[in-house]
This record gives sequence, structure tokens and C-alpha cells, in this order.
Amino acid sequence: MTARSIRVTVALTALALVAGACSSDGSREKAARTLRITSPTKGAAINGNVVSLALGVGGISLVKADGNTSGRTGHLHVFIDRDPVAPGQVIPKEAGIVHSADNPVKLTGLSVGRHRLVVVLGDGAHRRIGSVASETAVVVEGPSVDVSAPATVPAGQPVVLAVKVEGVTLVKADGDTSGRTGHLHVFVDRDPTAAGQPIPKEAGVIHTTDTTISVPDLGPGEHTLWVVLGDGNHVPFAPAVLDKVTVTVA
Repeated sequence: MTARSIRVTVALTALALVAGACSSDGSREKAARTLRITSPTKGAAINGNVVSLALGVGGISLVKADGNTSGRTGHLHVFIDRDPVAPGQVIPKEAGIVHSADNPVKLTGLSVGRHRLVVVLGDGAHRRIGSVASETAVVVEGPSVDVSAPATVPAGQPVVLAVKVEGVTLVKADGDTSGRTGHLHVFVDRDPTAAGQPIPKEAGVIHTTDTTISVPDLGPGEHTLWVVLGDGNHVPFAPAVLDKVTVTVA
């Protein structure tokens, strides 16, 4: 074999090794990226209206959306009663889609009945990563609260919440702890009271039996509003019955 032939053979071998390594790395990365719902099981009955969706996730680190599009980090997206977007497409922020870097993912505001839940991965720019997905279905037995509000509200105007209630009769606090009656509590920019603890009457907490609730005097910026169902002693229902919305005051 001539010197020239040897050089050509070595070069071709090197190129093949590089190509193989790239292909192998890409295949390994793709194969290692896994997503599986571990709980609840398909068809599970859920008391209250909060689903804790636990997942087995591999091949990617879960972080809040930070613009990273490398595919090495990302976050979870749960599509509720709807099909997920195609791989590579931007996942919108709208009703029926939950964005979360938490595991398990807490799904609130589910109505009474059967719900299909599909989980996919998205990168730091909210684009769907690959085709990996996991799906299950649950049956919410209630009671339930479902809250809606405008995404943005002009400064100086109140935020108006519209609440849909199922499976319970709203009455003023009367000591009834049967689970058949209760009233609503709005937590403004604060976490709800822990299970079993009385909900205080203080600034930042609204007690009401109204299903149209006006929240005044919110300053400019983003606000998180939780609506929690409590019994006649102002104690949150157990299992939890709640929902939340995020509103921006412009």
C-alpha cells in the first residue's frame, strides 16, 4: 500500500468514527430522554378536584423556563382534555395547559367528570422537545371549583373572578362540616392555608359565598389568586378543592 493510500484510508476511518460518534451520541441522548406517569393510575377516582401527577423523567433536567434550548434542560407541560402541540412547536400559555418544573405536578380547578391528561417536555423557550409523551385519565368526583379571570387588567380597576362550583352548596359559615355546604376563600398573592388549619380573616384573604368576586386595589405587576373551598368552620375541604389564576395588572 502506498503512502497516499494509507493517508486516504486513515482519513476515511477518522471521518467514519466521528460520524458514528455523533450518531451514537444523538441516539443515546434521544433514547435516554424518557417520560412516564407513575401516579395516579389510569381511571383513578379523585376526591376533591386536585390531581397530583407524579412522573418518572430521564435524560433531561427539570428547570423553570430560562430560554435554554439545548435539549438538556426543560420543563413539563400537561395538556388537559386536548391534544399536545407537535414536536418543535411553541406550547402556549392558556387554559387547559399547565407549565411546571415541579414533580409531581399539581393540577387544580378540574371539573367533575373524566379528564384525559397528556404530558410532554418543553425547552426554556416553551417549544416541545421531541415526541416523548405520557398519557393517563382520571375521574374527578368533586366537589370542584373552577376559576377564570382576564389575563390582564388595567391599573386602577378591580380583578373580577368568575367561579364555577360543583358538588357543594355555598352558604355563609354556619359550623357545618358535613362537606355538603361551604364557602369560598380568595388568597391574594399568598399561599393557601394548610389542610386542617382555619382560614384567617385578615388582609389578603377574602371570605365569600359569591361566585363573581371582585378583588380591588392590586398594584401593577403579576398577581396569583387562589380560590379555596372551606367548610362552615373556615377550614379547607379535605381532600383539597381549589383553583388558581395568574393576572397581570398593566
